[in-house]
Amino acid sequence: AGRAARPERTRNDIHDIHGPNLQHAQAGWPYLVLGVPALVLALVVRRLARARVVTPAERALRALEASRAEPDPEQFSTRVSDAIRTYVEGAFGVHAPSRTTEELFADLMVDGSPVAVHRDELGSFLAFCDLAKYARWSLSEHARTGMLASAEAFVRATAGGAA
Repeated sequence: AGRAARPERTRNDIHDIHGPNLQHAQAGWPYLVLGVPALVLALVVRRLARARVVTPAERALRALEASRAEPDPEQFSTRVSDAIRTYVEGAFGVHAPSRTTEELFADLMVDGSPVAVHRDELGSFLAFCDLAKYARWSLSEHARTGMLASAEAFVRATAGGAA
């Protein structure tokens, strides 16, 4: 008596069971498969575009500046020499860090080398470094300053001709 009237059921009210409708879910996959790698690539390209390449000369000048604070004469000479040798290797493609001064000169002082015109400066500089490193020669503040100045001058003079 207190119940609401039910609508009458017709034959077409009940439908057979069908599988899930995947048309909408499948439509997004191509966008996801193509869009995510494209987004990652765009982010990588953007980051690389902002990243600035540091040249061997800039690296050497930074290392030389950092070596100013080294109080020990032997360590100071080693750091300055390593900065120049690493610069020569990076700029001119000559393996320099573990070679003797004579071996290094044999490779660098060939005709047409941008370093050849600076042979005397480089030779004096490396000989001075060798004295401080191997003969434990004490360096005055004036000698340290001169050593750094000659190293910086060598880098600046040869940076334009570096390969």
